[in-house]
Amino acid sequence: MKNKKSPWMHYVSPIIGVGLLLLLGFYGRTSAKKEPVHQQHLKLGYFPNVTHAPAVVGVAQGAFQKEVSKNTTVDYLVFNAGPAAMEALLAGEVDMCYVGPGPALNTFIKTKGRALRILAGACDGGAGLVVRPQANISSVRDLDGKSVAVPQLGGTQDISLRHFMALNNLSPVEKGGTVKILPIKNADMLALLKRGEIDAAWAPEPWITRLIEEAGAKLVVDERDLWPDKRFTTTVLVGRTAYITAHPQEVEAILNAHRSAVAFVQNEPEAAQQILNGELKRLTNKALSKETLKTAWGRVTFTTDANPVSIMQIADAAVQAGYSQTKDLDIALLIDGSFLEKAQKRQLTVLAK
Repeated sequence: MKNKKSPWMHYVSPIIGVGLLLLLGFYGRTSAKKEPVHQQHLKLGYFPNVTHAPAVVGVAQGAFQKEVSKNTTVDYLVFNAGPAAMEALLAGEVDMCYVGPGPALNTFIKTKGRALRILAGACDGGAGLVVRPQANISSVRDLDGKSVAVPQLGGTQDISLRHFMALNNLSPVEKGGTVKILPIKNADMLALLKRGEIDAAWAPEPWITRLIEEAGAKLVVDERDLWPDKRFTTTVLVGRTAYITAHPQEVEAILNAHRSAVAFVQNEPEAAQQILNGELKRLTNKALSKETLKTAWGRVTFTTDANPVSIMQIADAAVQAGYSQTKDLDIALLIDGSFLEKAQKRQLTVLAK
């Protein structure tokens, strides 16, 4: 005897079928949403210095992370001096970095123009020569027979020191001269100068001001006074060429954040100083007094202009210092302002709307 289907099954079967399809569709969409998105990492380097204020403030405000795409995480690396930062860049450990023009130039020349590009300026000024009063130094020419600290050999302050020494017919001991140049971390210069173990230091801010206030040092040379028009580039933003080529949109995003950070430190100095001081406390375990920071701030100018004229002058100084040879290499290729221009145009377009 054949089994007879109940009449209601004619209605329930299609309903069940539709329900199964909807259920499968739901789980299909759910599983698709759960598929992990490949997260990229953009590694950005900077220093805990006043001359790196746009970077320090931008990091604190989250400006860089806000601008990059959602699947990109910005990782931050903090350095004490430029050569170490450039070693990290060559090793692929840094993609973009705030650094002095000296190490950037040396790296560009060392790799025959392949490793990096300067994408924007960040700071002018904020470096110079401070001395122990007892050392009887009143100018660069008085460094004969003295010991002078720099943050790191091959750094921007080291190149400047050697350049102006040469103009005064002085040379370092390793080249048969009489001036002992010592690579010493900024934080260690303070104790050594207090104890009289070094005679002078060519340093960036805020260390000029700190050495004056805490070690009784005297500012003998404000480096701005030694360059044409009193302008010299202290900090630039560079990008690793391979990263620039592979991720142009992220590079433009960082340049947009950089422009915003520079504008903020220019237009809101008191707020920027407060943020910077909080970050210095976090990064170095020591905040500056308001007076110290205000004095250091007065020796710098924040700008997105890389100042190609200054870069070329520093390139000549690096050659003179024996750190690089520019033969058959066009230094003008080092600066790529296209991403900064794109960031500027994008902001103008947004404002126009």
